[in-house]
Amino acid sequence: MTENRTKKESWFGFIPRRGKGLIVFILLIAAAFSFGMIISGGGDKSETETADAHDHGDPEAQTASAGATIWTCSMHPQIKLPEEGKCPICFMDLIPLESDDGSDLEPRQLKMSETAKKLARIQTTPVRRAFADSEVRMSGKIAYDETEVSYITAWVPGRLDEMFVDFTGESVRKGEQMVHIYSPELISAQEELLQAKQTHEKIKGNNSALKSTSKLTLEAAREKLRLYGLTEDQIKEIEDSKQVTENVTLKSPVSGVVVEKNAKEGMYVKTGTQIYTIADLSNIWVIFDAYETDLPWLKVGQDVVFSSPSFPGKELNAEITFIDPVIDPRSRTARVRAEFDNPDGILKPDMFVSGTVLSTIDSEGDVFTGQMADSESEAPLVIPASAPLLTGKRAVVYVELTKGDKPVFEGREVELGPRAGDLYVVKSGLSEGEMVVTNGAFKIDSELQIQAKPSMMFVESETGESQQHDMHAPISRPSEQKVTEELNVGSDALQALIPVYEDYFEVQMALASDDQSAANQAYGELKESIGNVNMGLFKDRAHTKWMQFSDEISKHAGAGAKSESIEESRDAFFGLSNTMIEMQETFGHASRQNYFLTFCPMARDDQGAYWLQTVDTVYNSFYGAMMLRCGEIKETLTPATGETD
Repeated sequence: MTENRTKKESWFGFIPRRGKGLIVFILLIAAAFSFGMIISGGGDKSETETADAHDHGDPEAQTASAGATIWTCSMHPQIKLPEEGKCPICFMDLIPLESDDGSDLEPRQLKMSETAKKLARIQTTPVRRAFADSEVRMSGKIAYDETEVSYITAWVPGRLDEMFVDFTGESVRKGEQMVHIYSPELISAQEELLQAKQTHEKIKGNNSALKSTSKLTLEAAREKLRLYGLTEDQIKEIEDSKQVTENVTLKSPVSGVVVEKNAKEGMYVKTGTQIYTIADLSNIWVIFDAYETDLPWLKVGQDVVFSSPSFPGKELNAEITFIDPVIDPRSRTARVRAEFDNPDGILKPDMFVSGTVLSTIDSEGDVFTGQMADSESEAPLVIPASAPLLTGKRAVVYVELTKGDKPVFEGREVELGPRAGDLYVVKSGLSEGEMVVTNGAFKIDSELQIQAKPSMMFVESETGESQQHDMHAPISRPSEQKVTEELNVGSDALQALIPVYEDYFEVQMALASDDQSAANQAYGELKESIGNVNMGLFKDRAHTKWMQFSDEISKHAGAGAKSESIEESRDAFFGLSNTMIEMQETFGHASRQNYFLTFCPMARDDQGAYWLQTVDTVYNSFYGAMMLRCGEIKETLTPATGETD
């Protein structure tokens, strides 16, 4: 207890030792204020001197100007107060909302001097028409052309007396001997043929009925042998020799390569037994796996350039002939088939290949599969991918206008088409030749927020009025997301939990001080503390709940101990805090001090987050020194014993 208490009390000296962090925080606020001053004209010396001379020469004007100052928060521009102080949301120092000479500007417009534009490093690019290209990369392998695969099967039951192809991979030609088969049924069919032939030849005279019947019988005997797999030449040879052949030869119906040998010499086979599989490799399939996100850029008829590690530096071309309509649920890919003429047999089945498809997008956002139009007027409008600010389904672009002697930037909501490489296709909202901001758009948007003007966080309501997106809507605390059962446990169990709580607070304060190394160490100690708790102290339903809590805490502590960045460490802290809060509300705590449930609405991309701490001043574990005091104390949690320091 003494060791833990000493370790914990070291964090109470956090404020003096974090002086450096607070200085950095103040400098950041000063930088934001300075940028606002630059944009409002502070960067233009002549204008500043004129304004100063005017104020000093007219005390009443100076007093009026001072009285008109409105104070706002750089992080919450909706806050506007008549005097300086703290932001009621994040407790940051308020900054003055400077007035501008932009009375002639629209709500979404911002004017700045050329000097301010250069200091902010704002760059613009014209909206243009271009056939946007998107490169799709895929991997795959060579496969047989399934339409060129043939099987040699036993058409009659019998014994394989001799097999002329002994191994797979051997090339065969159409009509080449493959196997000798002995079959009693084939012998019987040959005898029927010879008897029918002999009978037909003996019939003489003009008895047409007998002649016709014998001829039909002869044709039936021939057809029976054809159905047993004999060729016309083999049947003719039997008729000419007038002898029954004990072993009948089965020949290859196609030319190709033996890819499977399914029988052995001397084996008895049944009707339909596969003996050989032959594939014609002069034309092969190239099967690629395409991710479902790439499928919009792939069409039947496109050319794919591919290569194989077996032929470094050699590029081959094939045409896409089929795209599988079904997605593999495990890999989230679809098979894309291309066909390739392979007369020399350089590509072998199951070779690995990698391919690239260059897709060109037209003005409708569709992929060209035929001849691309030559006229640029048929190309779509495109802007650089760095131009739009994306907020969910909305996209905001800042356009530089020609208005007066100073640059004016206007925020405009646009409808984007697909992204093609470093470009976005624009469906509506922009015209060809307009200058869009490609670097510095976020700075302009931030300044509009500080001036409480519509920005990327504003949306149009159904009535046409601009409304700011509510980033700070109430967020339910972890215990409100499910029913929490309060369980009474013994004092010994509560005492056993004290090291767990104390190690958690070590993590909390380490993250508040931006010290990832200390957080990793504290996570490791927390996981060890969980293992040291005697689970036998928890009885009945409390035992089941403790097993759940200990598993969750151990999982998050393990992830935090392995984290390689402060962001990963804070991600683990989010899940850990939710479990610790639920555990505290289920079991309580026996520490001789209060715990404080703390909430920050801006944490985790404005989703909000709760955590526990041991002091009633906010130490933000999700932002550290950047916004150390952002948040508020939601609730005081007293010890289960009712005793506090």
